[in-house]
Amino acid sequence: MMEPTEKQKKQFRNALDEIHPLSNDCWGEIEHFFYVSELSQKEYFSKEGQLIRELGFILDGILRIYYLNSKGEEWNKHFLQKNDFVASSVSPQKKSITNIQALTKTTILCIPYFELEKIAIQYKELTLFIKKLAFSYLEQKQVREISLLSEDATSNYLNFVKNYPDFENKIQHYHIASYLGITPTQLSRLRKKLNTHQHL
Repeated sequence: MMEPTEKQKKQFRNALDEIHPLSNDCWGEIEHFFYVSELSQKEYFSKEGQLIRELGFILDGILRIYYLNSKGEEWNKHFLQKNDFVASSVSPQKKSITNIQALTKTTILCIPYFELEKIAIQYKELTLFIKKLAFSYLEQKQVREISLLSEDATSNYLNFVKNYPDFENKIQHYHIASYLGITPTQLSRLRKKLNTHQHL
């Protein structure tokens, strides 16, 4: 664990203020508890069944959230990237039902939920931030699930490229296929078909 730099703190506060601004007094209370954690590729932020009581903010890198089905197969349900928040579960009192793994070297600014909850008693703006963050995550989850169920594979792939424009050059393609609910072979054919159309 390392102390965050002023640049890293500023990056975090800019993202935080976009969700719900905090007063300087509130910020001054929480910044004492920041620490920076670095994950190497394939290292875990949290695993299924663990109780991780930290809120994280991705300073740089890529994480995947995945679950294992009854056959032991991995299914990617979400990707997180620079300037995204990360938590093992929506509620800090509940054990994680998914796994969160780094797909690249990832740097995360963390703060203990316990400290946030104590400070939130005095600063209600912090409570509003936490609520808005949870609602934002649930909304993203709902939009993605509706899209995957209602759109065809081509549309879902194009949406993926739009939302994560540089991922294809940074992560293995079977992770993308898993996220889209198709096989790596189907993804390869889809990409080849779209590239052919682009060059016509």
